[in-house]
Amino acid sequence: MSFLKSFILFVLTVLIKLPGYAQPITFDQQKVDSLEYRLQSAPQDSNKVNSLMMLSQMYFEKSDSATSLMYARMADTLSRQLNYERGRVHSLAHIAFHYAFRGNWPKSFSKVNEAIPLAERADPNYVTFLYVIMAVNYINYKQDIKSAKVWVLKSLNHPTFANLPRKNQWPTYMHLAEVYIAENKLDSAEYFGDILKNYFDVIPGGPGLMENSYRVLGEIALRKKNYEEALAYFRIYPSNVHRAAAVFEQLKQRDSAIHYAQIALDRAIRGVYPAIIIESSSILSRIYADTDPRLALKYLQLSSVTKDSLYNLNKMKEAEELTLANQKAQFESETSDARFKNRIVQISLIALAAIFLISSLLFFRSSRIKKRANRELERAYGELKSTQAQLIQSEKMASLGELTAGIAHEIQNPLNFVNNFSEVNGELIEELTQAVKAGRIDEVTTLAQEIKENEKKIVDHGKRADAIVKGMLQHSRVSSGQKELTDINALADEYLRLSYHGLRAKDKLFNTDLQTHFDTSVGKIAVVPQDIGRVLLNLYNNAFYAVNEKKQQNGDGYEPVVSVSTESSGGRIFISVKDNGNGITEQNRDKIFQPFFTTKPTGQGTGLGLSLAYDIVKAHGGEIKVETKNGDGTVFAIEFPIQ
Repeated sequence: MSFLKSFILFVLTVLIKLPGYAQPITFDQQKVDSLEYRLQSAPQDSNKVNSLMMLSQMYFEKSDSATSLMYARMADTLSRQLNYERGRVHSLAHIAFHYAFRGNWPKSFSKVNEAIPLAERADPNYVTFLYVIMAVNYINYKQDIKSAKVWVLKSLNHPTFANLPRKNQWPTYMHLAEVYIAENKLDSAEYFGDILKNYFDVIPGGPGLMENSYRVLGEIALRKKNYEEALAYFRIYPSNVHRAAAVFEQLKQRDSAIHYAQIALDRAIRGVYPAIIIESSSILSRIYADTDPRLALKYLQLSSVTKDSLYNLNKMKEAEELTLANQKAQFESETSDARFKNRIVQISLIALAAIFLISSLLFFRSSRIKKRANRELERAYGELKSTQAQLIQSEKMASLGELTAGIAHEIQNPLNFVNNFSEVNGELIEELTQAVKAGRIDEVTTLAQEIKENEKKIVDHGKRADAIVKGMLQHSRVSSGQKELTDINALADEYLRLSYHGLRAKDKLFNTDLQTHFDTSVGKIAVVPQDIGRVLLNLYNNAFYAVNEKKQQNGDGYEPVVSVSTESSGGRIFISVKDNGNGITEQNRDKIFQPFFTTKPTGQGTGLGLSLAYDIVKAHGGEIKVETKNGDGTVFAIEFPIQ
């Protein structure tokens, strides 16, 4: 059965790339860098799941198995959170493939069992691929050809199979031929072998499809004792030379058998193909048994420890104990506290507005009573100042809630990397322990290097999270009023992301196109960073509110855009925040910087944001202006002197 195991291990690498199962993707460092950067601020939606899976496939092409598996797990976790079943099907299939390819059949079994019912509902075309992986698991883990045949026939008879592209049908036919070879039903095997021959000329098969098909044809010829024909097939591709060694062993051509078995063994050790290691070392052990007992023992031991690592009783027990329980969600909500605080703020504002109304009525009444006029006026003024102070604090608390949600999102990404790489390292350490016990020095070295690389990534992302926290504390602490040299571009970009993610935390459906145009000559200027951050946060929140309001009115025919730009010119720094929302009416334009003026519904705005922004900018010796046209958007322009 060893030839069947080596065939199916290799064909897995073909299946994962087939159109209809997954798009064939090559590793592109520039594209990887771009995707990883965009993922930091990407909304938690199905597009992010697809991007994670694309990264997983590209890292697989790079042979970075740990990172590939990490991104597939992240895609699965996010898909579960979104209830995005198609994303779960693809990510689970990829995870199952990884485990099968590495010889961890029990975990592969578990993931396929979890994916199949989802695929039958959400992506029926993917079911045939999952059936093939199930067949692989039955052959390699259960040693059960009969059950494997059932699963391959289920793939062939599935309603979607007939409509699949012929290239996607090809692997099922190869597996059927292999199963019939294992059952020694050569007529049936030859029938499917003839189908494979016809495919060579009809459709362009990739290297994996071609070399495995030639292996099938070689096995049929070998079973029929057509040795020359079998050798002709086996010699076409280097991945099949272990089977050529088996032919020469049957022909008792010792030197040729040793030559091809050694080539196959060296290649299998480099590529970590356990089944081929077992077969090649077994051939060499048998050949050297009569002439060199020392070498025979060496190769027998290599075959034995490799076989034990793949098929030991511990893995069998683990497979029986694995359940299909859902993984605990890793992406827990980070915004519950912020929503609670905002609710408290809204209730407080309503109460304060009621107090203000009562105060105003009392003031009006007192003005009609001459004897009490001065006393009532003084009291009302005192209450008004107290109310204003409380509203200003409420405005700050609302901003703090949004900042909290934004900060939580910023640090979640590096923490996800730390958690996932730590989990991968845990599995690699288990494999390393087994390899040390088995004396597989080359595998120990490889696993140790993977652990070392993952540990570096954990450190890098931990430092990144630390830098984010320190930066946020720097910008969110209580203002000391002391000016500091501040990178305006970095400050504007930072608060743009925090505002956006803060609003996304409250409304998952909110989305807009963010555009930045930063003048690199701006550099650092002396400002109070916490105060300027509050100004920018208020302008961004207003812009997002405007485009979201217009989106709800216009529907899919409108694409919201918020842009921010900086410029250095004539000894002045200019910051511009622009949106394509509904704009501000002429009658409201002159009122927007007045305290307590707001056009937002009750409970959604204090009317103090722009008033505070105006005072902060003035205190810095700057100007804040607005340009707007009703229905066409708004531009807020801030101007600072370079001091």
